[in-house]
Amino acid sequence: MKKDFPIFKNNPWLIFLDNAASSQKPQYVIDGVSDFVANDYANIHRGLYSLSEKSETAYHHSKELVGELLNCKASEIMYTYNATYWINLIAHSLVVSDIINTWDTVLLWIREHHSNILPWQLLAQRKGFNIEFFNINDEYEIDRNDFDQKYTDKVKVVSVAHVSNVTGKIYDVKKIHSKLRDDTFFLVDGSQSVPNFPVDVQDIGCDCLVFTGHKMMAYTGIGVIYLKKEWLKKLVPAFRGGGTVEDVDTEWHTLVNNSDKFEAGTPNIIWAVSLLKALEYIKSIWWMKKIREHEQQLVKLCLAGFEKYKDKLEILWPTTTDRVAVFSFLLANNANFNNIGETFADANIAIRCGGHCAYPLHKHFKKPGTCRMSAYVYNDEQDIAKFFETLAKII
Repeated sequence: MKKDFPIFKNNPWLIFLDNAASSQKPQYVIDGVSDFVANDYANIHRGLYSLSEKSETAYHHSKELVGELLNCKASEIMYTYNATYWINLIAHSLVVSDIINTWDTVLLWIREHHSNILPWQLLAQRKGFNIEFFNINDEYEIDRNDFDQKYTDKVKVVSVAHVSNVTGKIYDVKKIHSKLRDDTFFLVDGSQSVPNFPVDVQDIGCDCLVFTGHKMMAYTGIGVIYLKKEWLKKLVPAFRGGGTVEDVDTEWHTLVNNSDKFEAGTPNIIWAVSLLKALEYIKSIWWMKKIREHEQQLVKLCLAGFEKYKDKLEILWPTTTDRVAVFSFLLANNANFNNIGETFADANIAIRCGGHCAYPLHKHFKKPGTCRMSAYVYNDEQDIAKFFETLAKII
C-alpha cells in the first residue's frame, strides 16, 4: 500500500514506525482536500448559494461516514480540533451542567494519556471534586479489586482509554461499562482504537467516545466525539458562540437542542473533508476489517522479533495478541531512551522516545521513559525486519 502514500515516494529510505503519534496521508486524501478547496469551499450553515450547499453536504457526509464507522447516528457526532480538546470541553460541560459537584469523584485508570488526566485535574483544583486512579495488574489488565474499592457512590464519571498508547493493550471497556451505575457518565478515549480496528459504541455502551482524525490518515485539526443522544440533550456546552443558539437578546440567549450547540463558531470544514476522504479511502480497502487483519500480521512479526531479545530488553507490553501494533521498550540496565532513538533515526527509522504523555504509567513501572515503535496499514514485513536489524546492532 506504500504506493498510495506520496511521503514514501518522496522519502524512499523512510521507515515510519511512529504511527501512534500520527499517520501518513494517502494521495486520495491530499487530492480530495485540494479539489474541495479549489472547487467547492465556502462557509456552511445558512448559506443559500451553491458553494455553501456543497460544503455543507460534504461536512455532513463526513459525519454520516463516522456514524457508519462507530454504529451511531450522524446527529450524535460533533467536531472540534482534536481528542484532547474534546475531553477538555466535555469535562467543563459536565461541571457547568452540575453533573460533577464538590466532593464528587472522577475515576481514571493509572495508564491514561495526559489528555485524559490534566483536564480533570484543572477542574478538580477549581471546583473541589476528587480524582481517583485505579491500577493495572501484572498482566496489564484492570486490577478488579482496586476498581471495585474505588468505584463508590461518589463516582460520577469514569473515563478510560480503549487502548494504551504505551503498551498497545486493547482493554475490554465493555466489561467496565457492565459494572457502572446508570448515573455514571462513561467516557472512552478511542484515539488508539478507532484508527486500528472496528469500534461499536452501542456494543461498548459508552456515553461518549472521542478520537482524532490525524491518527487515521486525515489531516491534523479534526477531533471527533460521539455523544449519546440523551447526554447531548442533558449537557450544557461550556463554550458558546455563533451557530449554537436559537435566539439571543441583550440579557439572555437560548441554545439549540442538538449537536450544533457544541460546535461554536465556524467549524473546521476543510479538515472535516480530510476525514471524509480518509474514511472513503479506508472503505476502499475493505473498511476497518482490512486494517485490523494487516496489523495482526505485523503484531505476530513484532512479538516474534522481541521474543529473541527478551533477555536484553525491558518491555512494557503483554505478550497476548489482543493488542494493536504498539510496542514500548528499553535496553536492560540502560535508561537512556534518547540515545536509542537517535540510533534508529540514523538508520532512517522513525520511532518515538520519552514518556509518551503517560507519565503516571511510567512512574508505576519505575521507568523514566521508553522507546516506542508503532506500525500501521502501510508498514510491511521489510519495515519490521529493518527495525529488528537495527535493534540487534544497538544491543
